[in-house]
Amino acid sequence: MKNTIVILLLFAFIVATAPFYSVAKKQGGPLSNPPKPGDPVWEAGMFGAYFSNALYPASADSQHKILPVPFFIYRGEYLRVGDDAIVRAVAVEKERIKVDLSLAGAFNSSSSDSAVRSGMPDLDFLFEVGPEVSFRLDDPGDSDDSEMWLNLQLRSVFSTDFGGVDHIDHRGYVFEPEISWESEDFGYPDLTLYLSAATLFASEKTHDYFYQVAPEFVTDDRPAYDASSGYLGSKFAMSIKYEYDDDLTFFAGARLGMWSGSASEDSPLYQKSLTYGLGLGVKWRLLVSEQKVK
Repeated sequence: MKNTIVILLLFAFIVATAPFYSVAKKQGGPLSNPPKPGDPVWEAGMFGAYFSNALYPASADSQHKILPVPFFIYRGEYLRVGDDAIVRAVAVEKERIKVDLSLAGAFNSSSSDSAVRSGMPDLDFLFEVGPEVSFRLDDPGDSDDSEMWLNLQLRSVFSTDFGGVDHIDHRGYVFEPEISWESEDFGYPDLTLYLSAATLFASEKTHDYFYQVAPEFVTDDRPAYDASSGYLGSKFAMSIKYEYDDDLTFFAGARLGMWSGSASEDSPLYQKSLTYGLGLGVKWRLLVSEQKVK
């Protein structure tokens, strides 16, 4: 039971911060700045977030979440938590190329909240894990305040209802090439702007999870549908971060999903070609280590 609670809290933290990480992975995400000499090796505190988002890609229905969770940041040489990514195992980190392992997640949604999915199984919590290779597109010598990266991400997708190990199901793979850009002190001291654009391609099992209609769930308004692999959609994201002081940081973010041309566009569960999400957050740092990054 205790292990389940710990895992649930960690996952809640991951999905609560995911709207901000999606546009800030190269330079610290929502919880921290890039690790610099003199930064504490670890820090901890509270992170509160509100966000709204579509129940699933191309859904006409949205969900709203308010979630306060503890956070922990660790800035190790090869392992980082909450710094540069949610969880990151650093394999290669050079001025113009980075190779690492990262983690992402998404909240569950109830089919009772979606008329088009009524009577179908709920969508469980999703988490994704896989390698990421990043190439810097601009010249590191051009500016100390902005960076542009091409991030090539291949992740394995899993779903779970936290009922145990046997309740974890593999849901295929997602390939997500992304261009991200950030600028520090953007028009105002301590204000950072993040932008990103990504295209998603998914395996058949991933499309099945969102769009397949098995014979037992067919209704007069919901014909059977067999999904296939291919293009899933594109995402555009923006977020801002304002560092009020060393301990208090505020965040706001928005995401736009464009699903037109999806391989599953003919599914009866595909409803909208354009969806959006919003997020607000605040980080309050309470504890820091005496040991500093060298």
